[in-house]
Amino acid sequence: MPQRKVSVINHYAFPPGSGGITRNFDMFSRLRGWQPHFYAANINHTSGERMTVDDPRYTLVPIPEYKGNGAKRVLGWIAFAAGAGARTLVRPADVIFASSPQILAPAAGMVVAALRRKPFVVEVRDLWPDSLVSGGALKEGSALHKVLQGLEKTIYAHARQIVVVTKGWEDHFRELGINVDKVTVVPNGADLAEYEVNESREDLRKEFGIEGFTAVFSGTHANYVGLDLIVDAARRLPDVNFLLVGAGARKQWAIDEVKKLGLTNVKFHDQVPKSELVRILSACDVGLHTVSPQSVFDKGMSPNKLYDYMAAGLAVVSNAKVPIRDVISDDEVGACVDPTELVSGIERVRDADESTMKRWHERARELMTNKYSLQASVDKLETVLEKALYR
Repeated sequence: MPQRKVSVINHYAFPPGSGGITRNFDMFSRLRGWQPHFYAANINHTSGERMTVDDPRYTLVPIPEYKGNGAKRVLGWIAFAAGAGARTLVRPADVIFASSPQILAPAAGMVVAALRRKPFVVEVRDLWPDSLVSGGALKEGSALHKVLQGLEKTIYAHARQIVVVTKGWEDHFRELGINVDKVTVVPNGADLAEYEVNESREDLRKEFGIEGFTAVFSGTHANYVGLDLIVDAARRLPDVNFLLVGAGARKQWAIDEVKKLGLTNVKFHDQVPKSELVRILSACDVGLHTVSPQSVFDKGMSPNKLYDYMAAGLAVVSNAKVPIRDVISDDEVGACVDPTELVSGIERVRDADESTMKRWHERARELMTNKYSLQASVDKLETVLEKALYR
């Protein structure tokens, strides 16, 4: 049977080794019977660096350089949607798959699918425009808000299948009049084989300069991730070391704040490919998942870093007890607390006895093996594509 082709439109579909989120590549490259082609922007939005790729499965769409969240970033969204749409229009495909968070990418996929009369699948990784309103970037009820809401509803209505990353969003689709029968949860996940390291923990700690009890935060240093809460925790817990790995618009603020407060227990590390991140995580003691309080998060979330931490054998502290309720619960693999209780969560893990840590680690491995394995998510994605193709 010849392989079927799927075009994947995702502004942020980073190629492997680029140090960003590789969800789409990780899943689509493992599909059986499908040949993916990825359309991504040529700028790494967390580091601002232009990317290059040798993989023939990738097309990097040129967009203008930008910093922060100003008008140039919006121009970049438009440029990507137009460029990816034009390129997808002329490339053979059996299914058009487009992913948020920026909503213009799925809009481009919807248009291409309609013009070519191909099945359209949309992946919703962020509830736009609700997340913009919740984060204060867009006024609720404004003209632009209403336009984006209309576009959102149109995209969902035209999609044969809808992929979401977490449970809890069903009511959102119902409110928009969308049939939830075409919604499938395909959570983030990890391949445990990729998290095995050959070096000893002691050697890794020496290499990365990690000492004492160390809490690590990895990922995009953005406004919504609560970096202020981590800095405050470092101020209040001088006996705990903090390592922040990644890049983003908020990173320089965090560096400056640490210097201003004279904190000596906080270190920063550049964004790294996943293979290197695994080595860093293996040298730490607890993984931090933090968010700034936003109402949209309470509908549910599926953060990549949680799966990275659990796969790497770390205990977890999250201040998003409600948002991640469908992923893990308090005392299951660490501490899940309310938004303002990050310090108490870190203290609980720091002071946990050996038997508790062992129980957390065993449960994390069980979850990553049986529930959140990357292959389980790939299987669900295959089912979604088959439904879209043969509906």
